Amino acid sequence: MSEKSFLIQRFAKLTLGAYHVIGYSVAGEETVVQVPELNVCFDIGRCPYFALTSDYICITHGHMDHLAGLPYYLSQRHFQGMKAGTILLPAELERPVDQLLRCWRDVERQGTPYKLVPMKPGQLYEVRKDFGIRAVATHHGGASLGFVLISIREKLKQEYFGIPGPELAAMRKRGVEIQYRLEVPLVAYLGDTTAGPVFDDADVQNAEILLTEVTFFDAEHRTKAKLGRHMHVEQFLEVVPKLKNKEIVLMHVTRRTGVGRARRMLRKRLGDERMQPIHFLMDFEGAAEEGEVEDAGPPPADTAE
Repeated sequence: MSEKSFLIQRFAKLTLGAYHVIGYSVAGEETVVQVPELNVCFDIGRCPYFALTSDYICITHGHMDHLAGLPYYLSQRHFQGMKAGTILLPAELERPVDQLLRCWRDVERQGTPYKLVPMKPGQLYEVRKDFGIRAVATHHGGASLGFVLISIREKLKQEYFGIPGPELAAMRKRGVEIQYRLEVPLVAYLGDTTAGPVFDDADVQNAEILLTEVTFFDAEHRTKAKLGRHMHVEQFLEVVPKLKNKEIVLMHVTRRTGVGRARRMLRKRLGDERMQPIHFLMDFEGAAEEGEVEDAGPPPADTAE
């Protein structure tokens, strides 16, 4: 038996400031990305075990490589005595996904609980008073959304600086609005998307961490990118000057190119300085020429991914 037969799927783990980004993303195969500190998992892939620990799942679109593990996620959490998962998803997918989950209830003969939250572009779902998840429109064709994790803060208005606390409390009791709401984008996740207005969104541009796909890198793959509504590196290079993120994580690279080669191609175009905040999710240490993950599965089919 060949050495490849013993390869075990590896998941990436990046430490980016106060947050970890854990996941796996290969074009057409599986995408699942977790930020454990914020209790959120973006897409669910085939539901690797770590994804079970997130109470909130943000589904970007209905393709199987992003959605297939959802029934397992819900069933396992129920089996292990965990509370029902909350699933944010494009509003257009609420009905078919609900039907799918009801079928699984019948198949398992188990009343697995779940909560579906249909989302529209621009809608904010408040998880807590100080934390919310906003949907943004992406460009993958059909119903597709990205999600931004938002820190919600109340700040004292400047005109009230220096006023003693008891006086401020009395003003508040009288109904004076002494604070204003400040929303700080922490993590923006775009799932599968080609270039478009989503990259003009202020939350996307200013999030501390931006996770976006760049699927194709070779010149001959421009047609595939267009057909599949995916990002080609030429489009990403046009987007880069708009981005103010502290960290940018690129995902969903096709096996045809491989992560190692994609990284070198991008570095050649951007230069060392601009590459410093840019990471490839699947860029494992010691990766082979075509990226170590490219050896962990079958060869790619001739599709637009």
